Amino acid sequence: MALVVLLGMGPSAGGVSSGLLADGVPHSHPQDPAPPPRPEREPAPVVYLTFDDGPHPIHTPQVLEILAAYQIKATFFVVGDMVRRWPDPARQIVEKGHAIQLHSWNHDTLTAFNRKQFTRDMNRTQTELLYATRTQGTCLRPPYGATNSKVEKWAKELGLAVELWDVSGNDWTDITAEGIARRVLRGVAPGSVVLLHDGGGPRSRTVSALDIIIPALLEDGYRFGLLCPTNPLSVEPAVCAFSPAWPRMGTCDRYSAGSIQ
Repeated sequence: MALVVLLGMGPSAGGVSSGLLADGVPHSHPQDPAPPPRPEREPAPVVYLTFDDGPHPIHTPQVLEILAAYQIKATFFVVGDMVRRWPDPARQIVEKGHAIQLHSWNHDTLTAFNRKQFTRDMNRTQTELLYATRTQGTCLRPPYGATNSKVEKWAKELGLAVELWDVSGNDWTDITAEGIARRVLRGVAPGSVVLLHDGGGPRSRTVSALDIIIPALLEDGYRFGLLCPTNPLSVEPAVCAFSPAWPRMGTCDRYSAGSIQ
């Protein structure tokens, strides 16, 4: 990254000129011919920041505060049981314009499930999202990235796209904030999906790493996109009735039939 800055090159082809040579002499002199017309500038490359294992009552608001400071959006893959415990930070994710998506009910390995277990797990998680945030997830990130053809088939039947990642900060390991940032910045390319965490353990180093990662990517010309859209609900959700494609499973564990209390 430091080399990129020193050379004055960004992620686009040809780099970005600093305007000066190494000895301080300007690139362009008065006698130089006018440069040829430049083609229209291509859109800035996109990177997708994603956060797993939340929401968390401390770290999720900290992450949201940093994202707001840089005016960028991210996608949060939440654990259903964590949404049940801490609905307020889940609501904050949505209120601040980020996407909230499914990361299973209790971080189980979905490839070990049969179809009934998988559907029940997704129903419980989706229900928590509906009641906490009045939104419906459209994507699933399987815990540990463990997926197979069955999981992908079952997810598709429920209207969920399976989304993984190609760059990880390894922030679940014993690594410094600087180490997290180095891993991300070395791996990022246009279109990269970056895996970080706002829950599942102490995440103060992840929070600190964001103040390194985001400015560096912005300086390199990246913009930040939402990986998955979140569907807002326009009506009160019926218990376990998420969409015409979603199977009816009866009542969902902690909810009894009837209106929302």
